[in-house]
Amino acid sequence: MEDTERHWQRRRDLEGGKELGIWLLIDGGAVERELYVESHEYRGGAFDVFTYADGDWIHEGEFETATDAFAAAGQALAESDAPVADT
Repeated sequence: MEDTERHWQRRRDLEGGKELGIWLLIDGGAVERELYVESHEYRGGAFDVFTYADGDWIHEGEFETATDAFAAAGQALAESDAPVADT
């Protein structure tokens, strides 16, 4: 898939530390939205899913396990009108 086509792309090179999963919604080569799965275990928390667009962070949910957080992120990607690029 070319960067000029609107699509979600997982960015494993940006993952690390508390960021367990990062997907970028690419449109015309620019990032339109970001989707994060984060661990807050280091501070006694659970796992969270966030989106970021237009300078705003939106907390999509808190989950007890990483598996549940990734399932929620997967659901958000599936419900999006943009395809997910194979990585």
